Amino acid sequence: MWDGRAETKADSKCPYCDTEFFSHTMETCESIMAKLEDLRSTGTEWVWVSGGEPSLQLDAPLIDALHHQGYRVAVETNGAKAFRAGVVERLDHLTVSPKLPPAETVIRKAHTLKLLWPHPDPEIRPERYDAIEADARYLQPIQWEDEPERNFANMKAAVELLKTLPGWRLSVQLHKVIGVE
Repeated sequence: MWDGRAETKADSKCPYCDTEFFSHTMETCESIMAKLEDLRSTGTEWVWVSGGEPSLQLDAPLIDALHHQGYRVAVETNGAKAFRAGVVERLDHLTVSPKLPPAETVIRKAHTLKLLWPHPDPEIRPERYDAIEADARYLQPIQWEDEPERNFANMKAAVELLKTLPGWRLSVQLHKVIGVE
């Protein structure tokens, strides 16, 4: 949805995306598991895979290794690409947060559907995603860095829209609201 370059962000399909793509390191399943070793003693039960696009990165061997170590595995995807064979069946939780109109969203079943609001694309409206099967549906106000008035307006718009959407709930990026990254 965005190529990660600052100069293209405003005109991308995801101008609010906050994943920094250029300072990454390619990892093997073994190196990921080694980095997670410290979490085992903390009682951490879940590993949540998001950012970038997990459908392009995640594979069955990594999920199996995480499960073998006692983790439950959750993924948040934009739903625009199908996962590799054997991935979805292994997930403990799948969230689809579409960044494209419903016709371009290929994942049609998830535990959670989360839509950012107000979306700059008029095609992306909660009521247009009724065909996606989901146990829970959330509307999440878009939060912009250093724009408190705009963020308040987005929150207010989301709450007002939720009054008309049976079955939808509010989701807030609390870390952004309270300034913790």
